[in-house]
Amino acid sequence: MAVLAYLLLSVGDDLVEIVNVIIRSGGSFAECRDYLQCRRQEQLFRYYIERYTKDQSNVAGVMSTESLDSCDYAYQDSPQSPGSISLDKSSSTEIVYTLENITEVSAGLSFVISGNILLTCERFSINLMLKNSDLALHFNPRLPQNYIVRNCRVKGVWGKEEVASPLSFNLHRGQKFKIQILVTDKEFLICVNGRHFNSFQHRLPYKKICALEVKGDVKDVAVEQIYIENYPDIVLDEIEQIPKEVFTLGEILDSSYKIMPYTGRLTQPFTNGKNLHIRGRIKLLPHSFYVNLQSNHFCWPHPNVLFHLNPRFGSVGGKHVICRNSWINGKWDREERSENLTDFMPGKLFHIKIACSDISYQVYLNEKLIAEFKFREDPRLVETIYIQGDVKVFDVVLESKPIEQ
Repeated sequence: MAVLAYLLLSVGDDLVEIVNVIIRSGGSFAECRDYLQCRRQEQLFRYYIERYTKDQSNVAGVMSTESLDSCDYAYQDSPQSPGSISLDKSSSTEIVYTLENITEVSAGLSFVISGNILLTCERFSINLMLKNSDLALHFNPRLPQNYIVRNCRVKGVWGKEEVASPLSFNLHRGQKFKIQILVTDKEFLICVNGRHFNSFQHRLPYKKICALEVKGDVKDVAVEQIYIENYPDIVLDEIEQIPKEVFTLGEILDSSYKIMPYTGRLTQPFTNGKNLHIRGRIKLLPHSFYVNLQSNHFCWPHPNVLFHLNPRFGSVGGKHVICRNSWINGKWDREERSENLTDFMPGKLFHIKIACSDISYQVYLNEKLIAEFKFREDPRLVETIYIQGDVKVFDVVLESKPIEQ
């Protein structure tokens, strides 16, 4: 009844839409809320693109030197036009911090930027600059929209933006922030408030970076430069190990979601006779997710991934591609894939069991075998379980062999 009341308030008395949302969400209040919020953001973004395209079509023969989302547009709800978009000329372009004496830039250099976000914050940006005012990295959180733009600028022209990220938006008005940007040979790695956020591949020579500036609605900014050997430095979730004779799967509660992407540490080797249990829920509009059994929890240097399990949901009708592979010594090995009818469904619960035998990992979904992957490296090297993608995770548990007397 609570779900039905919420839907009536959110979408009105459109019975077709109400039934559609209930089917999508599986009847879960939290899933209904997430789906409606996602739909709302998509509608706003679609309106934004149409509005921008219409405005640009009226300017014949003129090419903008600004990136689409780098224009000063912001979502503004008003009584006259809820969800409409208007120009926002706030203090988002004001320079609040500049660092010019940058250490010689090479792989391993890390910038740690901290400060406070204003209560009135619309957006702010962190720019890594070259001498000619080109930007090797433009990192631009948009608080009204709850996403972060990454881009570069060459001779006044913005490049193609990147906005997707596996990490939920975790910057909030009136709170402190801490952003780490690590320079590697191929890309920038970015950590937001203690969790790896995303990467941005180099489009300009990173060794020519000579300055860092912070603009926008923040204050009390401080920047630290330091060389590091691995990234990120995070607190790991310790995976519980339960003896087989007392192993049970507990009740699933919406309040027991793990922080995603999930990184868990094994306290004992994952070897023959042990089972790794992962329980969660598929998101409402899934594309894919993956589970890595890897040698450590770092993003850089890249760990060896002894088993990469990657279900993909591109097809319809319950048939999904299940990809398996390994990343050893800096590269992907030969991929194995199969297309199976599975129990993976949008909004539905799932239980994955990865059983370690004497020669392979065997993957079960809701007690049905869906894939097998023969060892390419010693399974004793697995220390970390990493999960990312279009799932919510409740439990990650290691079921061990009976205790020897």
